[in-house]
Amino acid sequence: MNAKIRLILLPLVILMGTRPTYGNASRPTTEEGVAEENLTAAQILNACTELMPTDRLLLKGALTVRKLRGIVLAEHPYKLLMDWGATPPSAEVLLLDAKGNTLVERAILTRHGDQPAQIKLFKGPEQQAVESPSYAGRICGTDITWLDLTLDFLWWKDVRFYDTPGGESRNGRDCDILVTVPPAPIPGCSAVRVWVDRQLRCVMQAEQLDPQGNTVRRMWVQRVKKTDDRWMIRDMEIESLGSGHRTRLTVDDVSEP
Repeated sequence: MNAKIRLILLPLVILMGTRPTYGNASRPTTEEGVAEENLTAAQILNACTELMPTDRLLLKGALTVRKLRGIVLAEHPYKLLMDWGATPPSAEVLLLDAKGNTLVERAILTRHGDQPAQIKLFKGPEQQAVESPSYAGRICGTDITWLDLTLDFLWWKDVRFYDTPGGESRNGRDCDILVTVPPAPIPGCSAVRVWVDRQLRCVMQAEQLDPQGNTVRRMWVQRVKKTDDRWMIRDMEIESLGSGHRTRLTVDDVSEP
């Protein structure tokens, strides 16, 4: 497989980039080789952050909120400009109205070293600056939160293996399961449980846990498709458990602006 091919995992969310490891000497190609790495939980998370794409990318798609029976409640086209190779690393998100004509929200994200991501939020066509949102705050009424968008849990230092380290994500990939705890309290989030692909070292699924350790939100990869020389997530599902609705994130286009 061509070394230039990338896999992008996006929960507008899980944005990861990696060169596939099949046939690539930089990663073990067998289960035995992966086991021999014997990485700690912290090293596995660090491997995820090292896979962030550093070239500028523009993603376009839609966030669709629907009832579990499929009835659409709301839809927001979006544009996401990533520049994780900048100093400091940054990303800009534009959320539009259902017709894609009016700007609803704009967020500018920056990350300085291992510090928590900073969020500057602007609302409405006039782009009025508003108070920075909570990480646990839902975005435009969807099931996606700012914690998803910033991927802040990948930088948390308090991380351990889950009670049962081995498991499978929804697409059948072998994964390590980690639990990572925020350095400062986040309303409604005591920890995040993360499924990391053992072969590719990218996030395949994540769950937000409440103070009692119960899962309150879940996000997972639904469909991946190759476009030109790039693999990308076409569909990602995010569900607020018990809400009766979930959000599908669709990626329609990826380009280099």
